[in-house]
Amino acid sequence: MTRYNISVSTLLLLSISACSPNHRVKKGNAHLEAQRPDAAAVEFQRALDKDPSHVAALRGMAASHLSKKQPVRAILPAQRAAKSGDTEASRLLVRALLTTGRSEDARRTVEKSVEADPSDVGMQMLLVESLIANREVNQAAETADEKLIDVAAVDARSLHTWALVRANRMDDAVVMAAEATVIAPDNADIQAMAAMVFWKAKRKDDFNQAHKMARALLPASPRDGLRDATWLAEQGDTEGAIRKLATLHGAYPSHGKVAAQLGLLYAEREAWPDAARFLNQALASAPFKDQNAVSGVTMMTTGDQLKEGQRRSEIIDIATRLGDSYAAMGRHGDAAKAWDAAIAKNLKPTVNDHLAVATAWERAGNIDEMGKSAQRATTLDPASAPANFLLARAFDKSNNIEWAIRHGQKAWSLDPTQAAVALFLGSLYESRGERRVARELYRDALRRHPSDAVLYAAFERVGGTRRR
Repeated sequence: MTRYNISVSTLLLLSISACSPNHRVKKGNAHLEAQRPDAAAVEFQRALDKDPSHVAALRGMAASHLSKKQPVRAILPAQRAAKSGDTEASRLLVRALLTTGRSEDARRTVEKSVEADPSDVGMQMLLVESLIANREVNQAAETADEKLIDVAAVDARSLHTWALVRANRMDDAVVMAAEATVIAPDNADIQAMAAMVFWKAKRKDDFNQAHKMARALLPASPRDGLRDATWLAEQGDTEGAIRKLATLHGAYPSHGKVAAQLGLLYAEREAWPDAARFLNQALASAPFKDQNAVSGVTMMTTGDQLKEGQRRSEIIDIATRLGDSYAAMGRHGDAAKAWDAAIAKNLKPTVNDHLAVATAWERAGNIDEMGKSAQRATTLDPASAPANFLLARAFDKSNNIEWAIRHGQKAWSLDPTQAAVALFLGSLYESRGERRVARELYRDALRRHPSDAVLYAAFERVGGTRRR
């Protein structure tokens, strides 16, 4: 073979090598490391064009989509690569599933991987995350205790701390957070999360120290973090958004937007005590705290009015969810106060808004406030049968039988289909010795509810008999 032929062959081999899938994958990985996911995706696609089943290219494509915040598009290539037993592809698949809210699929996937390799710390961490995402917070904390307790890596300590917080094991979380701050004194997220733990546990001195360190390491505004948390929540990763916001709260504890978003997401997860804690703080913090000006300037311009209108709408949402949280906890008086605060900001409150407040006051045993709210409802809509019925009950509990009967009669005339109103009104007539009037009322109600055993028992009690 001549020198010319040798040179041609060498060039041909180099050309073929440069176009091979492995070469494309190598270039794609280099782009990923340099945080150029778009360029990486191009290289991985070229590799897949030549070999559609190339595991490394599939894995790289999934990683590229995740880097570009396209978790849905990452799922298919990650699944295809994971089927070949690629561990890193399985991790990427679980991350994509968690981010898109498919927490049950994520848990099944990660459990298979953990069963295949129990020593994989990365998979153990994803198992803890998937348990939290599936609302199994106590099991998540126990799994972290078992699998992560001896792992000194910063991300493992951070996740372990968070699992303990979500399980409300605050004493253990404080210990873990303190250890994490020592391990990673220059890690902003660790310091911020620890500050949040100390704040929730009411450890003032520890909080001040961690908070000071976190603020020194983080920007002045949590704007970017809020944007990331909002994106996670929109994708379906509610728990990821909560964790992000909780970390932000440690660094920006007086920022109302952070507290509000965190409280609203806790309410979505029905974590009522945490929801109430953060929603309460949001209402006491800027920009939701009552003020007569926007940014310190008296409102005059259209822009200021629009901003105030948005603030009012957000306050109504926060106060309403705060009331929902208190109601779920059985703290009906606090629920009534929160809902009342929402009504105060609402330019057009409805009868049902006032009725919800009145009912909460009734459950709290505060009859005076119950009556005031019911009165507001009847003033707003005199023809509301439920409002008149609530007001009648308030008068009855205040021993004002005459007015209780008056509003009970009105409720019955407005809506004679409600057996509860007939029973209530009939009992008032009975208390005044007007058995005949009560009997006729029960007879009328039975025509509409012939199978109501309670009504029939009341009818018999005042001398009524079934007609044959």
